[in-house]
Amino acid sequence: MKQRFIRLLLCALTVCPLLCGCGGDTPKSGAGHSFSYTLVGNPDTLDPQLAVSSSAKTVLANLFEGLFALDADGTVRNGVVKDYTVSGDGLHYVFDLRTDSYWYQATDSAGDFGKDAAKAVTAADFEFAFQRLFDPLYESPYREQFRCIEHAEEILAGKEDPSMIGVYARRSDRLEIVLDTPAADLPMLLAETAALPCNADYFERTRGRYGLDEASIIGNGSFSVQRWLYDPYGKYNVIQMVRNPLNHEVSKIYPTDLQFFIEQSQADAERIFTAGTADCLVTTQTTILNDSTMQTQGAFSLTLGLAANPDSDYGRTPYLLRALAGSLDYAAVQSACGPDLQAGSGILPPAARLSNKSIRELISDAVYRNYNMTAAKAAYAEALSALSVQEPEEGTVLVPAGLMDYAALLRVTAQWESALGLHMRVDEVPQSEYEQRLRSGSYTLALVAVTGEDSSPASLLSGFAQTPGIHCGAAEQVRTLLQEASAAAGMNEQVACLRKAEEAILADACFLPLFYKQRALVCKPGVADVRCNLFTGTVQFSEAKYFD
Repeated sequence: MKQRFIRLLLCALTVCPLLCGCGGDTPKSGAGHSFSYTLVGNPDTLDPQLAVSSSAKTVLANLFEGLFALDADGTVRNGVVKDYTVSGDGLHYVFDLRTDSYWYQATDSAGDFGKDAAKAVTAADFEFAFQRLFDPLYESPYREQFRCIEHAEEILAGKEDPSMIGVYARRSDRLEIVLDTPAADLPMLLAETAALPCNADYFERTRGRYGLDEASIIGNGSFSVQRWLYDPYGKYNVIQMVRNPLNHEVSKIYPTDLQFFIEQSQADAERIFTAGTADCLVTTQTTILNDSTMQTQGAFSLTLGLAANPDSDYGRTPYLLRALAGSLDYAAVQSACGPDLQAGSGILPPAARLSNKSIRELISDAVYRNYNMTAAKAAYAEALSALSVQEPEEGTVLVPAGLMDYAALLRVTAQWESALGLHMRVDEVPQSEYEQRLRSGSYTLALVAVTGEDSSPASLLSGFAQTPGIHCGAAEQVRTLLQEASAAAGMNEQVACLRKAEEAILADACFLPLFYKQRALVCKPGVADVRCNLFTGTVQFSEAKYFD
């Protein structure tokens, strides 16, 4: 197998033991248990080409299997792909597919997609998925990530039909993807939610309801949706999933079923977990992470920083954020950070990796620390002149409750008051209010968390401009640099492009990095092999086991 273009990227997918509250019939193997987990928010849709919420992506991770998947150690592994080759110029990928991956619908187990039908996933299912992905009718938010595919640029510009996208079913078990530009990270991209298959026959029969209710959902993964109950005013909202019996025969699925509670906030999820009702939790909450009775495994997969409302004094001119950056002593900030927090001045967090090395080993963020009071005061004077004011409006910092211990943030604002005479107030609000105020523009400054779909720097940087609250004027420049990095011949050239992309964002003054934050999968004794992507927070249970 020719896999010369795979980079072994550790995606901070971790395996750690979790507690399940149910008994088991095979304690030595750990199989036969029912697992419970809390989703924050009802999934927006279970249509893979459209779903954006983290709750939807957790369900989809258990409902589908794509061409590639992320292994327990965080590397890319084959999913439905059995073998593949890449042309010498890196533009033609030919994938030979397994013939034993099966669609299954639990709510119609005797129908065309039931157990007895044994309908296999084919190359046409992936071809159709990419045609939907690029169809402007559906407005998928993921089209930009796949611009490297042949005809993507023309389709995005409205010059070609979506059916022309360079993804071709050559036969039922062979798929070809043709690129316009080389993309060394294509297997990583094909492991993402947007690249999951879609069966055209099933999609058409749902008549516009695809992915929106339990009767309009089909999958080829470890589990199938049996029930989806959601009432925004109800008390018992849940998604129940059962094994896909056909795929269980091919590759053992350890749990018998999954129960996803649907709650409104992260605080609800944490309350349910600490009460012992749910079996695991993905969290950034300092108190839970520091609980010695729990087992945790985490990664610094988030970058926290300030973004300015473009209609505020801090957003109308870049000079104010530049003054804040120049008057910030990161060494002093670090002294206020707990073990789950690091002072950080780069866009990419330490868990971002390239060739199995932390990006912060390859590009030290010390080069971005410009502690210079003379330059800071000059930038502040430029800001006042540009705004034609004697002093800017009060810098209220909007923060979501529970994201971090805000003592470190208060140390930052104290520095700014001492250095520039700027008084800043931290306004901590519930997550729902935080999101609403970002959408409506009811804020001056906001503490924003930046992350990606996986540990690749390209994933984090390509999604940066889509982060709510961030208004980045360097997005096109960053996209060009990421294309150059993907086509680079060696790692040194890749690193140089990534450094330029970070520098472009920082120079735009749309985001001021402050901290790297740890996100973790919290585990209770007795359960093993639950996998978690600590960038997206999605959790996958196919190999989860309980040991009494």
